[in-house]
Amino acid sequence: MTDGANSEPVVLARVSALRIGSVQVDPARCLLRDDAGRDEAIEPRVMQVLVALARADGAPVSRDELIASCWAGRVVSNDAVTRIISILRKLAKDFGQGSFEVETLNKVGYRLNVPTAAPVAPEVVPPEAGPEAAGIAPSRRGLLALGGAAGLAMLGAGWWVSRPGPARSAVSDGQILIVAPFTADPADQGLAQIAQGASDAVRNDLGRMPGLRVVDDLTSSVVAGARMPAQRIVARTGATQALAASLVRDGEKLRLILTLTDLRSGDQLWSGTVDGARANPSDLARDAAGAVIEHLVLTLPAASWTRAAQVLRSDPEAYRLSLEARSLCDDVRERLLAGQADEAQALADRAAMLVGQALAIDAEHADALVVLAQLTRNGWSHALAARKQTTQQRVEQARGLLRRALRSDPRNAGAMAGLADIYRRFGWRWDDADTLFRHALANDPGYADAHWAYSHELATLGRARDGLDQVFALLGIDHDRLWRRITLPRLLYNFGARDQAIAAYYRELGALPGNPFLLWEIYYLFVAEGSGPGLTGFVEQLGQMHAGRAMPESAGAIVARSRAAIDAMSGRPAALLAILDAERESLDTDTLAHATLGGRARDDLGFILAIEYACAGHYDRAIALLDQALAAMSVYWVSSLPFGVSPFPAAMRRDPRFQALWQRDPRIADAVQRRRRAASVGQMATVWPDGTTTRPRIDGPLRARIEAAMALLPAGKAP
Repeated sequence: MTDGANSEPVVLARVSALRIGSVQVDPARCLLRDDAGRDEAIEPRVMQVLVALARADGAPVSRDELIASCWAGRVVSNDAVTRIISILRKLAKDFGQGSFEVETLNKVGYRLNVPTAAPVAPEVVPPEAGPEAAGIAPSRRGLLALGGAAGLAMLGAGWWVSRPGPARSAVSDGQILIVAPFTADPADQGLAQIAQGASDAVRNDLGRMPGLRVVDDLTSSVVAGARMPAQRIVARTGATQALAASLVRDGEKLRLILTLTDLRSGDQLWSGTVDGARANPSDLARDAAGAVIEHLVLTLPAASWTRAAQVLRSDPEAYRLSLEARSLCDDVRERLLAGQADEAQALADRAAMLVGQALAIDAEHADALVVLAQLTRNGWSHALAARKQTTQQRVEQARGLLRRALRSDPRNAGAMAGLADIYRRFGWRWDDADTLFRHALANDPGYADAHWAYSHELATLGRARDGLDQVFALLGIDHDRLWRRITLPRLLYNFGARDQAIAAYYRELGALPGNPFLLWEIYYLFVAEGSGPGLTGFVEQLGQMHAGRAMPESAGAIVARSRAAIDAMSGRPAALLAILDAERESLDTDTLAHATLGGRARDDLGFILAIEYACAGHYDRAIALLDQALAAMSVYWVSSLPFGVSPFPAAMRRDPRFQALWQRDPRIADAVQRRRRAASVGQMATVWPDGTTTRPRIDGPLRARIEAAMALLPAGKAP
């Protein structure tokens, strides 16, 4: 249950200073201080969880209650809660004996224990109370009057009223934002000057955001000095949102703690932290603006965008270099699909060099930053590959670059599409990805990468019919590259147009008979649906294609694997299992190449091998690998996801361990339910739990669009 006192939203600005054991806690500034005077700045979310545990006064608090009170009830993974608890435990250890302890109660939740004394529950400041009622000493009031990180206390305590229910969209009504002067310890003059400069820079950057008006700096300063209550601020400036930030030192780094609040309701809409080096405070302001703009874009309905008029590029040469680098990245993908890894890396090196030249001309050139983000995320060049970073590290760096691009050009379709693709692939943030894809296409309907990645998101969520619309648009823009064309048979297959999908695959293979990506793709299709006749026909087709000449190594490998899979389907799995066991061992020991099996990313191999183990009837291994793949956020073969048209075998689907895989993470559970709903309204073909199959009807107009798209494919012959 999540309707008790422990589920009340934690609004940090309304929580007074408190003491937990030997630690003084300042929720509004997200600061902890020990008796020796050492300060520790923490994330707003960490502070919210600490407050939620403290106000329970020693009683257990469940995960559901923490999510309701600290995440506004949004769908978050167990890992998100666990991460915050881990941070709190590290803080407790850093502050030493006498601070506090976070105890895990198995299958119950968490409890805050204070060894030396009972925890002091935080007081909630009444809406009408002033700073004195919050228990803040006069010297602290003077500091908070300048503006707190989470509280924006300089606007007065009277407007901080917490109300249940979802927060309002930040700019959905064409709203106005006021940026409070950022604050810092007034005794640290250098830090205070950096804070002031950062607030001015962020205010200027936000002023370029379409659909948002930002209150000018003079008015913001006057409002801050007058300590106006929220109602007067709204009446005087029209502002409905307020951005506040507090700057603190964190060793050799600076940390900016940001909060966006709805002035009308007092709801906290968003909070975040940005770190930067003390030697480069301008980078801190730049990254802060990018983070805020990223959030604001997510709250703006795509329908509110009006397509921008022709924009003059900041530098024609930087723009030319960026376009050339972007085209090279397209060629990199094409080489990877062809199994030409060395050629792909050489092209990536060339693209990285061109991007470097563009950024030397204009360090904040949005298009160049977008290309650099793509190179970084995939680790394509020699220099990037040499860093030996994890996928998550590369993704975070790419996201930072895309934020910079969005700050430089808030309408940049590449930045929006790049962020959206990160959200859908590495965060399972389905709605945020959808919003950004639609923003990107509203600003640039001809941006091919947005159509390509959006079609994959829609297919994952079961909206194959909608995904086909994206594919039709994509092929009208670019049908010269296989890695874009391949989306047509994929979406056709998931929609239920199986014959057309297979015909499209064979046409591609007729034009590129040795292409490893295509060979593996067709193999996976037949293995996933358990089609022995399909694999037999595939082997025969390859024999006909290469009759009278040597078969390429890639095709020979697929023929051997297909025959092993055919035997496995006939009850003789030994040959296929020998292949799979060797590959699984390489995957587990991390000796398998980063991109293998025809250009697939390493994180996807667990999902692929799970399909093959299921074909061989070894469901234990299949479930274990599927578990591994989902942990790496891979949902590679979407037709085998729940309610897909090529499900895992019925005996495997009945296994409680298999069923639990799709409930462990709320985000994938949400995707499964969306797929069920999409199938029920004819968006995709599906095999239902009772074994029945439904396929959407292909009407005349859709058939004509499919035929027009098929005409754009190479002229290879189907069997």
